Amino acid sequence: MEVHYIEWHIAPFRRDRFLEIWRPALDRALAFGAKAAFLGRNEDDPLHIRQVTMWEDRADHERWWFSDELSALREEAHAYYHKPIETHWHAQIADAAVQASNGAA
Repeated sequence: MEVHYIEWHIAPFRRDRFLEIWRPALDRALAFGAKAAFLGRNEDDPLHIRQVTMWEDRADHERWWFSDELSALREEAHAYYHKPIETHWHAQIADAAVQASNGAA
């Protein structure tokens, strides 16, 4: 599993409009094969939004990111965030697992 992060830094007084425009992009990520797609807001800086998408295959991400639909959404949202945006790939190297109890206390 590979995780892609985008650090969006939104222009003041434009967060709501950015979210209105960009929210459909997350739904489209799922249609292109993302296992998860969400936005989170920094509690100390409400104009800092982190986008997280999780993919089995980076090629699916590339198909999504460079699709006509996403290109149009990026163009529409262009005035609402600071450039450049920061993007990062992370590879999953471990995950949580419930440990079986051996009955001992």
